[in-house]
Amino acid sequence: MARRVVLIADAQGDDWGLMTPLLGALSDVGAMTELFSDCSAGLLSAIRGGTDLIVIDMDTPSFGGLDSLVKIGRIASRVPVLLLSAEDSKARRMWAVEAGVLGFVTKPVDGQALARFIAKVLRGY
Repeated sequence: MARRVVLIADAQGDDWGLMTPLLGALSDVGAMTELFSDCSAGLLSAIRGGTDLIVIDMDTPSFGGLDSLVKIGRIASRVPVLLLSAEDSKARRMWAVEAGVLGFVTKPVDGQALARFIAKVLRGY
């Protein structure tokens, strides 16, 4: 059975260029991936149920700052959340740990390492 992954990332039209390694990693582990460029819409879809992993690019323009961080913190207690960011700041990493986020990955992403990590998460560790 395919595992459902919600990916929230910045896209210009249908161009998911920078997310190509991530999309490849998700495909490699047989994940059914739903793509969202709007953070609120992606989070809403994710909490409706049946989501096995949420991957969020924090650099997405619709991320929404503190409001999104609070929502993600609430969701992370029910669904594993993996955050991606071009910014590797200590503050972001500390927030991720405190919110209960499963992982924090700095872009650019190593597709093969990410595929192994995602496969492990989707198998239930």
